[in-house]
Amino acid sequence: MKTKFEKTNDARSVNSGFMLVEVLVSILLFAVGILALVGLQARALTETSDVQYRTEAIHFAEAYAGRIWAASSGGLSGPEIDALFSGEAGKGGSHYAAFSSRLTGAHGIPGAQAPTVRIVDASRNFNNQSVDPPQAVTVPSVNVTITILWADKENSEVVHRYTQTSSIGLNV
Repeated sequence: MKTKFEKTNDARSVNSGFMLVEVLVSILLFAVGILALVGLQARALTETSDVQYRTEAIHFAEAYAGRIWAASSGGLSGPEIDALFSGEAGKGGSHYAAFSSRLTGAHGIPGAQAPTVRIVDASRNFNNQSVDPPQAVTVPSVNVTITILWADKENSEVVHRYTQTSSIGLNV
């Protein structure tokens, strides 16, 4: 014959593993949430480095455009500016060579390629053809296009690009 105590014990034995299963499921859900947060943090760090390199590219392009503007303020003509500052694939004028080595050097953008700098008279297009009709340019100026490319830190097949176009008036 069973006592009252034994019946209570039988009821506990039926539910005895249920609390353990609840705890294990809650630990599993918590672990999945933590893994999701870790993945989100890793993605945020990747995006932060991309923004950092893009900001550095903007800084390099702005500084170089400022140097071109300073040269034009110093009385250099459009062809002289073109000879000193334009270039592509690492070949160009003396100022371009210094800019390219700074950009691709140890203190430049990691994975950066030699920049492309094109300088054209504002009354001509990139194929050196006259613009028809001629633009109403009251001040002689040059159009400067600076393109900076750099490879992604994680995947070298992904190439990022920043292009800046400026119009710089010449002091003639």
